[in-house]
Amino acid sequence: MGPTTRAIAMSELIFNHHSLPYESAELARQAVPEFLTVCLMAGRLGFPVILMDQTVDENWFRIELARSYYWQDWYNQIGNEDKLRDQVRAFRSIVTRKPLFDAADFESEIGLFDVREANSNNEYSALRAAAWYDYPVSSFPTRRPWDQSPIAVIIERLSGQQIQRQAHDVINFHSLSFLLSIEPQLLQARNAAIQTGQTLWYQRTVNYPFLEFCGKAPTQLQNWTHLTAIFNQVKQALDILQSFAEQWRNGSIKQYSHASLQTLGLSQEVSGESASVNNHPRKKEERIFYLLNGNKEYFENHIKLSHGFRIHFFPDSRVKKVHIGYIGPHLSL
Repeated sequence: MGPTTRAIAMSELIFNHHSLPYESAELARQAVPEFLTVCLMAGRLGFPVILMDQTVDENWFRIELARSYYWQDWYNQIGNEDKLRDQVRAFRSIVTRKPLFDAADFESEIGLFDVREANSNNEYSALRAAAWYDYPVSSFPTRRPWDQSPIAVIIERLSGQQIQRQAHDVINFHSLSFLLSIEPQLLQARNAAIQTGQTLWYQRTVNYPFLEFCGKAPTQLQNWTHLTAIFNQVKQALDILQSFAEQWRNGSIKQYSHASLQTLGLSQEVSGESASVNNHPRKKEERIFYLLNGNKEYFENHIKLSHGFRIHFFPDSRVKKVHIGYIGPHLSL
């Protein structure tokens, strides 16, 4: 049963330390940036917490990537390069939690619950936790079965004097290409869990790290009372703006354009303001908002939602972020 045929549990991602070490430091060095990208993207898609085995350094630095080659060695070698500095900083801000099982688990049936990887019949604590909670794991793709998804496991439960066996699939975030292949499913699940503007606001730093909400947008989100259908369009549009900002920052997109949003899947119309607005002082003033740094900008770019609603935004080429200044009914024409 693959990831497209069953729901993926949200909330936490389990670090599969069993997938290490690599055969060489060079292979490990090349793999770390993609692993960082996968974990950060997973956080934005609904997995903001990484659950770790108690034997693993929650600060990451003493994790052995290859024989006598540690995460700290990688960081000292290339982790301070300009291209990776922001990524490393963001990665280290991810919330981690350990141990894999807490006291409440042991008070239940965890003592009668074992998990074996189907092909090798080996037991792994990360897979046991993944099957127990129904969470995905994040692995380095060093070898089988860590370079594939799903990972087939056999769950064994002791019931009376009998051992009951059940086949189960553990979803494995082992590569960026795999995560991208299931991104629409994860976004749908994440957005379905966000039912209110307040929830979206509280989760904004995790879900939209490259968007900044300013102007009237914070108040509008926290006091949202409009149609659910419009709110769903807001979430979809913000996902596109976040995806654009992310690709803008990594260099995949060189500059802002309306077409770039449509290429990324924006189904609503996006445009700037008409001459009648640009040349009218009062109407133009309505579309000027303060950024979080105290500067004022003209938010003429807007996405047209149903029932006349608009999202006004400002793509900031200096920091390659998108500022969201207004989410509400059409401003005056």
